Amino acid sequence: MAEQEPFQTGTSVQTLPEESWTGRLVVKNILCPVDFSVFSLRALRYAIGIARHFQARLFVQHTQGMGVALALEEMNTGSARQALGFSRQEAEQRLRHLIAESLADPSEIVPLVNEGDVRDCILRTVADEKIDLVVMGTHGHKGFNRLVLGSVAEHIVHEAICPVLVVCRPETGFVTPEDTEPVHLKTILAATDFSPNSGRALIHALRWGSEWNGKVILLHVVEEAPPRMRGLVDLLPEFNPYFDKEVAEVWEKIQTVIPPEALRRCEVSYEVRQGNPKAQILRFAAEKKPDLIVMGARGLGASNVVWGSTISEIVRDGRFPVLAVRHLVD
Repeated sequence: MAEQEPFQTGTSVQTLPEESWTGRLVVKNILCPVDFSVFSLRALRYAIGIARHFQARLFVQHTQGMGVALALEEMNTGSARQALGFSRQEAEQRLRHLIAESLADPSEIVPLVNEGDVRDCILRTVADEKIDLVVMGTHGHKGFNRLVLGSVAEHIVHEAICPVLVVCRPETGFVTPEDTEPVHLKTILAATDFSPNSGRALIHALRWGSEWNGKVILLHVVEEAPPRMRGLVDLLPEFNPYFDKEVAEVWEKIQTVIPPEALRRCEVSYEVRQGNPKAQILRFAAEKKPDLIVMGARGLGASNVVWGSTISEIVRDGRFPVLAVRHLVD
């Protein structure tokens, strides 16, 4: 077995997971950060459902800190202003009440209340507790990207070593309240641009599909024509001398991205679209109504710039749960 490489994540050092196309989905520890908003409560429902399926340990974490207070000050709601006055004891009581209301087995849930920078506290828990999956709610909506679990989710997607499931206000979902089998995951849309960022995401898309005997649809969007040609191509698409060749090459490439031994794990189909990636991914998702969209994310660079444009817009759209899988070798 190859020696694992240490990896810096936030303030902690973790070990790179050894992953292969034929490995199975293993989820032993799940983290669900909550700020008591409706968005984080919706994410908790997903976290509980997935934890039940895997019989995993679920950490439910609330962080108090200046970052939370500053973000909440921008919210013009009474509940937000009230939240600013939470003491640690009150937060612990609310967390216990939240867990009790969830009807989950309390012995399977570990409540955590801490103070400090929200992002650092989440990443520290990911490292210390060997978290396999983070499940987060986000407020979605373009104007809300400064809020607590909005901006925090954006950073965690790019800094956590484990996959991050982001839930906003999905029109379709894969978690139901039934105790027998709470997770119903049948169709997964995996968007790829053939970059290293999307490679690890495809591995996880197949693992999630295999776990529930689901179907994975692999989608690539051929970018629009260059600006100098766009007007002509829009009017007379048949005069684009490059598009047909590019589409043919993409169709050939997309069917070789996944190695043959991995194709035996679940049903895989392929789709190629043309246009703006964000618009086409969302349009295709609206047609096929996947239970989950899986996309790759790149790590934060020295500039600390938040989110690649496409995954950012897909998550903020909010209609579908998104599993963001960070590329670990930058």
